Amino acid sequence: FVTPVWGVSVLSVWRRRVAKMDGTTANTRLLRLAGHLTATSACTQENLVSEATASAPRLAKSYDFIVVGAGSAGCVVASRLSENPNVSVLLVEAGESNQTFVVRSPFITCPFLQNSSRDWAFRSTVQKATDDRISHWPRGKTLGGCSSINYMLYVRGDPRNYDQWCQEHGCEGWSYKEVLPYFLKSENYISQHGDPSVHGTGGPLHVSHGKDTDFVTKDVTERFVKSCEAAGLPTNPDYNGNQQDGASLSQLTIKNGVRCDTASAFLYRNGAINRPNLTVVTNYLTSRIVFQGKRAVGVALRNLKAKAKSQPDIIITANKEVVVSCGAVQTPQLLMLSGIGPADHLKEHDIECIADLPVGQNLQDHLFAPVMFPFKKGYEHLGFYDKSFIDIAKLFGNYMMGTGMACISWVTGMSFLRSGLRKEEDGNDLQVHFVPLLPHDQKQAEKNFGVTVRADRALSDMSNYPSHGVTLLPSLIRPASKGTVRLLSSDPSAPPEIDPKYLQDENDLKAFVECYKFIRKACSTGPLAEVLGEEFMDTSVPHPPNSEEYMAESIRRRCTTIYHPAGTARMGRSGDPAAVTDPWLKVQGVTGLRVADCSIMPDVVSGNTNAPAIMIGEKAASLIQAAWNLE
Repeated sequence: FVTPVWGVSVLSVWRRRVAKMDGTTANTRLLRLAGHLTATSACTQENLVSEATASAPRLAKSYDFIVVGAGSAGCVVASRLSENPNVSVLLVEAGESNQTFVVRSPFITCPFLQNSSRDWAFRSTVQKATDDRISHWPRGKTLGGCSSINYMLYVRGDPRNYDQWCQEHGCEGWSYKEVLPYFLKSENYISQHGDPSVHGTGGPLHVSHGKDTDFVTKDVTERFVKSCEAAGLPTNPDYNGNQQDGASLSQLTIKNGVRCDTASAFLYRNGAINRPNLTVVTNYLTSRIVFQGKRAVGVALRNLKAKAKSQPDIIITANKEVVVSCGAVQTPQLLMLSGIGPADHLKEHDIECIADLPVGQNLQDHLFAPVMFPFKKGYEHLGFYDKSFIDIAKLFGNYMMGTGMACISWVTGMSFLRSGLRKEEDGNDLQVHFVPLLPHDQKQAEKNFGVTVRADRALSDMSNYPSHGVTLLPSLIRPASKGTVRLLSSDPSAPPEIDPKYLQDENDLKAFVECYKFIRKACSTGPLAEVLGEEFMDTSVPHPPNSEEYMAESIRRRCTTIYHPAGTARMGRSGDPAAVTDPWLKVQGVTGLRVADCSIMPDVVSGNTNAPAIMIGEKAASLIQAAWNLE
C-alpha cells in the first residue's frame, strides 16, 4: 500500500512526527510500522552475525552443538539447548533476518513473501496427473524459515496420526500422549475457547483463536462453520484438542496483529539471541556435513555475502552433535551432499557414500484446489476486498489498531473430516480451508502457483472475477501418493529435483472428490446458501457440472501444493531399512548426527505442519538434553 519509490521517505517523516505524540496503541503501531518499513534490518543484537558483518572472525572454531537451519524446528532446538549456559550452540541460516514489517504483518504482505528474497522458490518436476503443470514450492529462506512466510495456521494434526507413528512404524515415544507435552511447552494460548487441559499458557509461541478477533468477514466465516454442521460435520471449538474432527474458526500464531514466527518467539522475545553461548549466523549456506569415518564432526559453511566467489568454505567443528533442521526438501539434499543417501544415486554425482539410506524417498505433500462462489446481490458487505481507496484505508487502520482483517490470516475457518476411503486409524484425510475472498491478482497467482491464463481453460483469468465472494479449498491431507527429492547436482547451491508424484495413487483423487462433494453440500444446505450465488464453473471441462467426473477433472487441472512436504528422512524403529532416523532422531549408520524437522515424519500429519515442526524441535532438544545430561 506504499510504493518503494516514495513510501520510505513519507514514512520517515511520519516516524519523526509521531515520535512526539502520546503513547496510544495507534501511535505505537504507527511508529512500529514506520520503523519496519524504513529499517534495513531490525537485527542489531550482538550475537547475530548479520549480512553486513558476517565474517570468519565472529565465528568460533568449534561449538558443542551446531544446528543447521534456523526454521520452524531449528530455532526451537537452538533456543532450548542454549538454555544451559555450559554448552555452546551455533545456529546457521542461509537466509537473512526476518525482523521486518514484510514478515511480521499477517495479512498485508503475506502473499508477496513467496518468490521474494526470503523464499528458496523451488519448483517441482512436471506433474502428469495434474494437467502437466509444475508446482511452485516456497520454502523459507530467512530466520524462522517457513514460519516467517506461511499463513500462520496453528494445527497440531489428528491425535491418531501420532499413535499410528508409534504403533505401526515403531516410533517409540511418539504417541499422541507422549508428544502432547511438547506442544504445550511451546504454546502460550491466549484464548478462552477450547479445552485448557490441552493447551499451554507459558510458552514462547503465541496462539490465538479467530473467535476472539473482530474482523469484517467473521459473520460469513461463522456461516461456514454452521453450514458444515448442516452438512453433517459437527462444530468443534478446538480442533487442537483430543479430537480433530469438525469445523471451527482458525487458530493462529498471531498476537495483537503481529506474526509469531519461531525466530521472534524462540530467539528474540525470550532473549535467547543475547545469550553469550548462542551464536546465530545468517547468509551462510551449509555446503556439507563433515565426517571423520562414520562420525559427524562439523559442517562446511559458505559465506553467501563474500565478495570473492571463490572463497573457500569455513569448517566449524561440533564437539557433541550436528542437528539438521533444513526441512523436507533441503534436509535430504544436505544429507545426500554429505554422503548419506542411496548409494547408487550418490555415485551418479561422484559423492562417496558414508551410509546407504533411503534419504529423499517417502516424500508426501498436501494438495488443495479452489472452489469459488460470489456473494448474492445485497450480501457483498459480508466479504472483504474491493479495490477502492476506502477499503485500503480500512485495512491500514486495522493494522494501526492491531485488530480486524489486517491482523488475521487469509484462512479464517477450517474443517477436518474423513473420506471413508482409509481406515479410521489413519485419522482425518480431508480438510477444508475457508478464505472469505476471491483471488484477483493474475500476476501474483502466476508467480505463487504457476496459474497461467489459457484460452482452453475457463476460470484461468482471475482479473475478471467479481470483487466479493469466498473461496473454499478442498484439501487432501493424507495422500497415498509418495514422491522423491533427489540431487540434480553436487553443487550445494543448486536446487534439488522435487517430484511429489501428485495423484499417482487413484485413491487420492477419489478422496479429493469426496471433499469437493462435501463443500457443495455445505454451501447448498446451510447458512452459506442464503448469501452465496452459484459456484463458478469451468465450462471447458467436458463433463456435466454435477458429476464426479467434472469434480475430478477440475481438481486435476487446478490443485496445487499447500506447502506441507514431509517424510524424506523418515523415522522408524532402530534397524528399519526403510527408515533414515530412529525414534531418537539419530541418523542410522552414523554417529553425532540428528535430524529435527518434518522430514522425519513417517506419514504426514492430518493438517498444516508448522505446529508439528515446532513440536519436533521441542522433542529433539529434550532428547539431546537427556543424552548429554543437560537438563
